[in-house]
Amino acid sequence: MNGLNLAQDLACRLRGHWRRSLVAPLWGRSAILVLPRVVDDEATARLPHRAPWCLGRESFERLLLSLSDIARVVSLATVMQPHHQPQACIALTFDGAWRDDLDAAMPLLDHYAIPASVFVSSGQLQRARGDWRAVIGDGLWQGPHARRIHDALGDAGLPLPPAPPAQRDTAYSRALRGYLQQLAGVAAHRLEAVTDYLTIELDLPPPHIDPFSIRRLENEGLIRFGTRGIGVAALEGLDDEAIRRQVRRSRLALARLCREPLQVFAYPDRDPSARVRRIVRECGVTIGLARQGGWLSHRDDPLSLPRIPLSQPLAQSPGRLFDYLLGQL
Repeated sequence: MNGLNLAQDLACRLRGHWRRSLVAPLWGRSAILVLPRVVDDEATARLPHRAPWCLGRESFERLLLSLSDIARVVSLATVMQPHHQPQACIALTFDGAWRDDLDAAMPLLDHYAIPASVFVSSGQLQRARGDWRAVIGDGLWQGPHARRIHDALGDAGLPLPPAPPAQRDTAYSRALRGYLQQLAGVAAHRLEAVTDYLTIELDLPPPHIDPFSIRRLENEGLIRFGTRGIGVAALEGLDDEAIRRQVRRSRLALARLCREPLQVFAYPDRDPSARVRRIVRECGVTIGLARQGGWLSHRDDPLSLPRIPLSQPLAQSPGRLFDYLLGQL
């Protein structure tokens, strides 16, 4: 981080601590946060190629404490009810039922008695496909299978990764981050095909929470489960019938798995279009969550309620976190 970035970061932190003394902006406010995947190893989570999409256990615990200090952390059902309390109401959501979350995040939520909602891609519970960023990025970083991953990417006609140095270092992690950002522009089905191949070829362990653990977490009461479709690709690229299939089949699969599944649908799309919202409504959904936005408002479309995404740097600094949250008003 250069001198200018350090100065800007310090300004955000100081401004956030000052703004925390201003109660009025959060009076009667509510927000839904969408959290990244939580992993046990803090140092690994902070690597440049991992930081955009995951959070270390220590940072997650710090985040929970910071949020509890400035707001009431409540269930998804509660956060959607109007209130007139001086403290804001905040609900936590996760997209994807990752085993990492089961091992790293759920024990902390249980320890602090904090509720959360997890939105599952039902198709991923039936197959061992991992997140393409983890399969490709972590595989290249860890090294043993880097050549096989390189060859698989080349065979699929995808951009080739940066050459690894003799010793993996922060510079290489930054290069991997740029490479993963480049891959993000590739068609989802091509990334899924490579990920499926590598998952089998490298004999990777199942990355998602198993059905037994989902039932156990639901029975314990703090964690509720909803659906976000069958796959992880945005619905906007699908035709009308394919969207209906995604919504109906995923809701049916979750109803078979959970006693009381959430009647809320979390879009894989960042900002679902009017067409997607209309089709989802026709499938019987009355509440939908987008992947971006700000604080809740009475003007929101219930089929596209906003969520505020959080990241590793925000979780590490209460001042910076509060400054960011107020900036979403």
